Amino acid sequence: MTLFRQLLIAILIATALLYVGNIAVGARNSKTLVEKQMQTHAQDTATSIALSMTQAASNQDIATLETILNAVSDTGFYQRIYLLDTNKKLHLDRSFPITIESVPPWFIRLMKLPTYKGEAEVSTGWQPFGTLVVVSHPGQAYLNLWRVLVEQLLWFALVSLMSCLLISLAIKHLLVPLKRVEAQANAICRQDFTQQKIIPHTRELATLVETMNHMSAQLSQLFERQLSLISELRQKTRRDELTGLANRSDFDAQLNSCVQDESGEHCGVLMIFAVRQLAQLNQLAGRVEGNKLLQSIASQLSASLQGHEQALIARRQGAEFTVFISDIERADALTLADHLFSNVQQLSWFQTSEQNLSSKNPIVQMGYTYSASISNGPELLSEADMVLRSMTDNPSNEWGQFADISRPATATSIATIDWSGFVKSAIAKKNIRLNIQPMYGAPERNLLAYEVFSSFPSDKKNEEFAAGTVIPALERAGLGSEFDQLVLTELRNKWQGRSEPLSVNICLSSFRSEPFRHWLTDFLTQDPDFAALLTCELPERILHFAEHEVRSFEALLSQCGTGLAIDGFGLNASKFAYLGSLPLRYLKVHRSFTREINCEKDNQFYIRTLVQLVAIRSLPLIAEGVESESEWQSLIELGVSGAQGYYLARLESLP
Repeated sequence: MTLFRQLLIAILIATALLYVGNIAVGARNSKTLVEKQMQTHAQDTATSIALSMTQAASNQDIATLETILNAVSDTGFYQRIYLLDTNKKLHLDRSFPITIESVPPWFIRLMKLPTYKGEAEVSTGWQPFGTLVVVSHPGQAYLNLWRVLVEQLLWFALVSLMSCLLISLAIKHLLVPLKRVEAQANAICRQDFTQQKIIPHTRELATLVETMNHMSAQLSQLFERQLSLISELRQKTRRDELTGLANRSDFDAQLNSCVQDESGEHCGVLMIFAVRQLAQLNQLAGRVEGNKLLQSIASQLSASLQGHEQALIARRQGAEFTVFISDIERADALTLADHLFSNVQQLSWFQTSEQNLSSKNPIVQMGYTYSASISNGPELLSEADMVLRSMTDNPSNEWGQFADISRPATATSIATIDWSGFVKSAIAKKNIRLNIQPMYGAPERNLLAYEVFSSFPSDKKNEEFAAGTVIPALERAGLGSEFDQLVLTELRNKWQGRSEPLSVNICLSSFRSEPFRHWLTDFLTQDPDFAALLTCELPERILHFAEHEVRSFEALLSQCGTGLAIDGFGLNASKFAYLGSLPLRYLKVHRSFTREINCEKDNQFYIRTLVQLVAIRSLPLIAEGVESESEWQSLIELGVSGAQGYYLARLESLP
């Protein structure tokens, strides 16, 4: 029961008790007054009638005496009037019917008025003739008392109703600060550390509001420190301190996670840039100039690859930089490699005019390899490294390619496919296949939800392409929104009659498309049951350049009963402040953190810290890419909410 109702009921009970007490005292006083009135009235009536009978009694005129007695009207105040002679013998007697109307019996039993008698002497001259007795009737007294009580009740009801309205308005006004405190407390539970600007005038409430504001500020600082700690830890364990790029371990983990992606095979290009004579530069100009050169190369590579969201750039060792881009066509990869090499080789050794090296520009060499179907990450690195070693004796700027590795004849080379025509045909013919993989809770291994993966059947029998391979072509063809609409529509049709939650990834172009948002709103509104089961996943990298759009997208989903989740969490080194205020259904950690986590102490510490952080918000933390029993057990010990991966369950086709 709300505090408002409790206060209102307490006030009404107190008022009712006061009224009952007032009625009890008033009834007692009224009863005493009525009793005295009945006694006086009976005596006055007896005296008056006796005086009227004196003349008739002197003449011994019994008929006149009886006439006088009968003349007394039946007003309800008497129940009997009689005349006794001096010997107490009944001379005359008149009785009135005893009726008490409009008064409930319980009230009569409660009040219980006594019967009073009034006596007066009738004389003949100086001689007594007899005694007149008037017996009172309490009927009128009961009726008057009852009417008074009813009037008081009516007035009490009217006054109580008006009082309730006024009191309710007053209590609501007084409780407004408490409602704001309640809203602030709920916001703090969601890690939204708001401050109340309006301080109430009531001293106790003002103290409460100021205390809540102080607590909110303290918790906000604590949460920010935790976020900063995680971000710093991520930077130290996964980032190169000099350039800010991924380090060797982070690059290798992400490369292997791409290779072992459960959604299907990927094509990709890997390039290694090596700066020759860096040691000579350090000797001549010091490490500061050498570090500036490495930072310039890192900045140049990052700037040149801004349009490629799937690009992974790392400084794996010393003077070597590695670039890996998945799901890119061979022709585009060659064009991009030539563009990157041209930009990097234009950098100069020094920012000053001093030149003590054999050439003005650094000698940069690049090893290049492309795979139409990546099956082994270290193999790609080895191929690019072999190209570099073949150029060791040639101190000049150049880059070379490693010959394509032959593939089984039965497999379609995805590098030779006309992707534009393929995706347009697939969308037009609705030629997609939906697969689902369960997410299980830890440690009970109970079903949490299904994640939906889509694939595209190939022209060849029993061969299909995963969405991860085709989506880049979809985005280039401007068909991302049509693809997501097709997936959601087919998914709703196939999910009829099922009650398990499910999640689906949304393309970046769809996420940014206003027409798609309007369509999605209408789509979810038409089927609220399906909308409540659905969770849309977005990759974490989107938050780094479109956080405002993500928040507006979440608001759209929330209005329809659909949730938002972040996929691939932890892949990008940045602040995680959005965790404090963005409503999410769950957070999914990138597979590179779960790979062999039973052996990776840094990743264990990172996951454990994340678990503690999201526990404050009651936000489930899901690990993806679980491939072994040891990984699953380690994640359980670390406290994750759930996981998915081939060890727990493989993809299954949705009929």
